[in-house]
Amino acid sequence: MSFRFVILWVSIYALAWIMATVNLDPTVPYDAVEALNWAQNAEWGSPKNPWLVGLAMRPALLFSPHIYWYLCHFLAIAVGMAGSWLLALRLSNSNRLAWFSLLTLNLSGIINFDIISYNDNYLLVMLWPWMMLCYWLAVTRHANWWLPFALFAGLASMAKYSSLILIGFIFLSTLVIPSFRRFYRQPVWYASLLLALMLIAPNLLWLWQHDFAAFRWVGSQMHSEINIGVLTCVLSVFYPLIISGALLWFGGIRFQWPRELASQALLAVYLIPLVLISAWFFFFSSGRLTEWLQPFFILAPALMCACIRQPVFAIPRSRFTLLFSFALLVFVGYTGVMTSNVANAGQKMSGVIPFADKVNQLWRQQYATPLKYVGGGYLSEWLTFYVPSRPQTITRWNEKFHPNIYNSRLNHVQLRRYGAVLVGDLGVPCEAEKFAKVYSDWPDITITGKTQIQFQSDPSNKPRVLCLGFLAPG
Repeated sequence: MSFRFVILWVSIYALAWIMATVNLDPTVPYDAVEALNWAQNAEWGSPKNPWLVGLAMRPALLFSPHIYWYLCHFLAIAVGMAGSWLLALRLSNSNRLAWFSLLTLNLSGIINFDIISYNDNYLLVMLWPWMMLCYWLAVTRHANWWLPFALFAGLASMAKYSSLILIGFIFLSTLVIPSFRRFYRQPVWYASLLLALMLIAPNLLWLWQHDFAAFRWVGSQMHSEINIGVLTCVLSVFYPLIISGALLWFGGIRFQWPRELASQALLAVYLIPLVLISAWFFFFSSGRLTEWLQPFFILAPALMCACIRQPVFAIPRSRFTLLFSFALLVFVGYTGVMTSNVANAGQKMSGVIPFADKVNQLWRQQYATPLKYVGGGYLSEWLTFYVPSRPQTITRWNEKFHPNIYNSRLNHVQLRRYGAVLVGDLGVPCEAEKFAKVYSDWPDITITGKTQIQFQSDPSNKPRVLCLGFLAPG
C-alpha cells in the first residue's frame, strides 16, 4: 500500500478522535489554559516551555479554543504517525513492516487520550519522526538533508527542552563516528547549524531576561529519592512494543542488531538518551518520567524495523487484523468510558464552563461591555479560556514566584480603562475574602463591588461559596 493510503488512514484516525474528544471531553486540561496564555503573551518563551507551544496555540485566539485544542493535537499526531511510517519504510525496505509499525501505535493510549493533557508532547510526537528521518537520510543519502533536520530539530527543541538530549547525541554521533566527520567539510553543515541557532537564540535571550524560569521550574519538580517505580513507568509506555515484537517472533521473524552503520547510529542516539533519562529518574523522583518517555514511543516501532533479520518472512494477515482491531477497541473504549462517566472521566471539572458563563453574564449585566481582564484565584485562569471575549489575566510577572500564567504587557492605564473581574479563593465568603494576590500586584486598585456565588466543579462534588470582585471600567 502506498503513502496515499497512509495519509488516508491517519486522516481518518485524526478526524475520528477530534470528533470524539470535542464532544465527549468535558473540559480541556490545565495545560490548555497555560498554552492559551502563552499565545496571548506572544513572547519567545514561557515559564515552562520554549516559544513553539504558545505559537502553536495562537490560532485559538481567532477560533474556539476548545475545538482548536483537540484539532491541533490530533492533526499533529497524524503528521507524526505518517513520519513514523516513512521512517520504518526507509529502515526496513518493507511496506508491510512499515504498516505493522504504524499499527503498533494503536496498541497504546499514549498517542490517543493520554497525550491530550500535555501542551508540548504532542508537538514532539509530530516533529521527532521527521527529525530522525532527516538524520538518517543525511548520513545515508545526501548532506543537504541536514537543512530540514535543523528545521525539525530547532522546532522540537523550542517545543520542549527535553528534545535537546536527543539532538545532543545526534550531534555527538557526527563527532565520534569517523565517516560522519565528513560533514564538517561541507558548507551545508554550517548552514544547518546557523538555521538551528536562529530558531533557538530568541529563547536563550528570553531565558536570560526571565531568570531562567523554565529550567528552575524543571528543577523544582525533582527531588533526590530512589524511585523503584521506574521499570513500571517504562513498561507502561513501551508494552506495545513487547506485544508487537512477540507477534512478529511467533510469526517467524527474528531480530538482531543492525549491520548498517547508519541504523546502528540511529538506534544509539535513541537508546542512550532513553537509558540516561530512566536512570536519572531512578535517583531523582518527580512523577514525570512517563511524561518524558511519551514522545520516545512514537519512534520505537519504526526503529524496531531496523532490527529485523533478513530475509523477512511474510507477516500473516491475522496480525494486521489484530492491530486494526486494537485501534477500534481503544477508540470504542474511550468513548464508552467518557459516555458512561467511569471514574468521573466524563464530568471532571465540567463546572468551569457554567461558571465562566455566569461570570460573563454578571459582568455584562453590570457594565454592558466585553470582559477584558480577570484575576485573583486559580479559577480566574479558567475564565481566560471559556469566556467568549477571551479575557487576559492581570497577574504580573514576578521574578520570585515565576507564575505559569501571567500578563506581560498590562499596565495601570489599561486596567483602569477596561476594569476586571476578580475571583476569590474557593470556600471563602465575601466577608473574609481580601484578594491578597491581586493587591500584591496592583496595590492601588479599588474594588467597586462584590458578589457571592456557588461553584461546583462537577456533579460528584458539592457546591462551595466563591466571592467575585469587580473593578468597574473607567
